[in-house]
Amino acid sequence: MAATSPRRKPLIALVFIAAPLVIVIGLGIVLARGEQAQLSSGMAPTFRLPLYNGGVFDLAEQRGKVVLINFWASWCGPCRSEAAELNAVWDTFRDQDFAMVGVGYLDNERDARAFLAEFGVEYPTGHDDRSVIARAYRIRGVPETFILNRRGEIAHVIIAPTTISALRPLIERLLAEDAQP
Repeated sequence: MAATSPRRKPLIALVFIAAPLVIVIGLGIVLARGEQAQLSSGMAPTFRLPLYNGGVFDLAEQRGKVVLINFWASWCGPCRSEAAELNAVWDTFRDQDFAMVGVGYLDNERDARAFLAEFGVEYPTGHDDRSVIARAYRIRGVPETFILNRRGEIAHVIIAPTTISALRPLIERLLAEDAQP
């Protein structure tokens, strides 16, 4: 076996020291990003979402309304179980100072449109291209629901499938509280 030249020994030592250091720093960055707490209070990040039925849902334009934002996907079993519940929420509150939007997450348009047709979804819904909105809200998966007060602040976060019976009192309370001067 050939002996290592004296000039290569420092280079080899540097590789053995630098490689683990780069790995540790890289893992630290990944873990730090993963530890970012999901949004649960404060101002909701604004966004503009192109809708499947045309037009755009602009969150900034909803100021003054209670807003429900639901992250969903056609491949998500729990999202399928809550679809009728969310339709009932829309039917119940649509004529009040209330806005609702479905944000499609990691889905393709064909499957998403089939899901919307299957469940008769009428509330505004669109695709989160490149997961920009999902990253802003730091969602961990679907379904996740955010309810905003009239000032655009996050009032409630539900990280599970939800029902109209769970949502109704939250929305009614925000509509009543925020209606008072």
